[in-house]
Amino acid sequence: MGLTDHERYLFDVRGYIVRRAVLSANEVQALNVAVDLLDVPSPNETDIWSQRFRDHLGSARCFRDLIDHPAVLDVVTDLCGEFARLDHAYGIVMTPGQRGLGLHGGGTPHDPAQYYDVRGGTMFNGLVAAQWALVDHRPGEGGFGCIPGSHRANFALPQPVPSDWVVEVPMAAGDLVIFTEALTHCTIRWTGSGTRRTLLYKYAPGHLAWGRNYGSDLADLVRSGMLTDRQRILLDGPAVAPRRSLRPSR
Repeated sequence: MGLTDHERYLFDVRGYIVRRAVLSANEVQALNVAVDLLDVPSPNETDIWSQRFRDHLGSARCFRDLIDHPAVLDVVTDLCGEFARLDHAYGIVMTPGQRGLGLHGGGTPHDPAQYYDVRGGTMFNGLVAAQWALVDHRPGEGGFGCIPGSHRANFALPQPVPSDWVVEVPMAAGDLVIFTEALTHCTIRWTGSGTRRTLLYKYAPGHLAWGRNYGSDLADLVRSGMLTDRQRILLDGPAVAPRRSLRPSR
């Protein structure tokens, strides 16, 4: 399902929306088991990359099913157009007390890969993130945070940033948050009782790639034969034309 009128309004004024209980308890359990089987190294605070894992989509179908999950696909085409593509995907693991990536993104200065605009009643975005919670992120425990509305900023973020500007977004296991990367956002220190686990899938308009090595980690997956036709369309490399539309597959 695409954006509802309420979601469209909230995304426009906040830069993100949350969809609750998108995944069932069984689906969350299957994803957590799949993460367990990856043998992810222990994360640490001094190296942000130690808190991330990638190249996991080929290891389990439950990871691949999220690529074009019904709760995401129509929203992505609303935000990135009918030629949208999956640019990259990764997971995050954090142990109690660890800090994640600080504030980044923002509407100003303009970033050609991460932007937000509205023209003629249509929203235009650069990179858009879909983040799936695999554990509960209770109020006060940390996780995804942002400065709501900052995707529309016309001035650079002043320093220092008052702490009350940053809003924590609580989530339950199975919830989904979708946000524009033009939003100034961060990972708030994790204080939950267990390990934080979340999966991120980053989408973009069909002509855009965020990184120089776009899709290099997905090339083997495309050749593997494990993807559906629609998933292969989403993993097409960036191009202005020709590209295959996602709309006929709805």
